[in-house]
Amino acid sequence: MKEWTTEEEAANLRRLLASVKNKAQFAKDFGVPGGASMLSQHQSGHRPISLDAAKAYAKGLGIGIGEIAPRFAKLVSDVSELAQHSKPDEQGGVGLARTLDNPTTPAYHAPDAVLVPVLANCASMGTGEALLESDVIVGDLALSLHWINQHIRPQNPRELRFIHAYGDSMAPTFTDGDVLLVDTGLGARDPHSREGVYVLQAGEKNFVKRVTPTFDGKLQVTSDNPSSKTVQVLNGDHQVQVLGRVVWAWNGRKL
Repeated sequence: MKEWTTEEEAANLRRLLASVKNKAQFAKDFGVPGGASMLSQHQSGHRPISLDAAKAYAKGLGIGIGEIAPRFAKLVSDVSELAQHSKPDEQGGVGLARTLDNPTTPAYHAPDAVLVPVLANCASMGTGEALLESDVIVGDLALSLHWINQHIRPQNPRELRFIHAYGDSMAPTFTDGDVLLVDTGLGARDPHSREGVYVLQAGEKNFVKRVTPTFDGKLQVTSDNPSSKTVQVLNGDHQVQVLGRVVWAWNGRKL
């Protein structure tokens, strides 16, 4: 399945919304995160379409979320696989996958499902993403506890969170607009004990960067994109807060 660029997704959204006369009212009625302003940025290609925005567009247009962009169709497929133990619906389909494809369908979760919050806050892989005043939960995704323990093994599954990442400085590990699963537990917020990709808060912005402990006890912050040469060494003088470790990217890549 070929991934679309942000510009291609924007062009498709403009086509889908062409018949909507009052887009500001549409954004309000169907809960597009960020409202009319964000809808405008999605149509112009200035901001990638988030998962929650895609769900709002799909609901408002009466279409499946996969029609918004191929990556959302892939997400439906991935979640369907994760929810293989979910209770079948009346037509024999997997309830959770059908819910993502048609947001008006009730969800059926496995008895051991963990509802992982999706935060409105996001993180940039480049220049940083502005913080909201607080973590706003805009939805959730259900993950099988069996899958979590098999692939992630967090100390506490209830401390997992989903966020969106933007930019290209962490490519090819992540791509622009990927949904990231973050372990925010206390044990996952110490990069001194484990090299990995972390969500960092510096000043008023969030970043997604690779953090590597050095032999002298400092931390080296880098990007995975070979074209990004920025290297930052944290020696205790920087006001940086570690918010969590990225444990899975919603492109099926374990970290």
